[in-house]
Amino acid sequence: MGKMSLRIQVFNSDPIDNNVILLCDEETKQGIIFDPSFDPDLVLKVINDQKISVGTILFTHGHFDHFAGLAYLLTKLTPPPKVGLHRGDLKIWQEGGGSIQFRIPIDLPPDPDMILEHGQQVRIGEQYIEVRHTPGHSPGSVIFYIPSINTAVVGDLIFKQGIGRTDLEGGSYPELANSITTQVYSLPAETILIPGHGPETTVGDEQKYNPYVGKNARFL
Repeated sequence: MGKMSLRIQVFNSDPIDNNVILLCDEETKQGIIFDPSFDPDLVLKVINDQKISVGTILFTHGHFDHFAGLAYLLTKLTPPPKVGLHRGDLKIWQEGGGSIQFRIPIDLPPDPDMILEHGQQVRIGEQYIEVRHTPGHSPGSVIFYIPSINTAVVGDLIFKQGIGRTDLEGGSYPELANSITTQVYSLPAETILIPGHGPETTVGDEQKYNPYVGKNARFL
């Protein structure tokens, strides 16, 4: 099987401009969804049209805008996919992921089936995804590195020339900076980073141009 059998699709979801990510193995039609936000019908239509079998839904962290579409998808996908989250964000998740503070009503998700661990590998077809624990935006934030397609799904840890908020429950700027330096900047420079909001970027560009964490940081 060719290495390039993995394909990634990104869907933009209102009202907070979330990126919802679908990873599919073209050979086996296996799929994994990352951070299903609002507008879950967008990703559901593609799954149905392309006859993708989604066995797993993985979360970069436990904030509500990243899991707002989960309860709906679990009623529409058969059999229901397994849900993966890092233990560090279980409390935030169970309390509604901050939706109460933001006054945005959402369907509360069930507890995760899989507790994600640093260094864990999640298989898809012949390939794998590496889980890296990256606290800072939230205690249980993780990124998902997919070596065969030179891509990492980075949630709200780092954005194109930006970084995640550290003023929410369990956030910490020193932890966030350490996570970016050790877990993102240690990836190959050409690695594409798909953040939880906004446009994609690369490891090399952020090392050079990120104004908060990197060679030429200007802020903080």
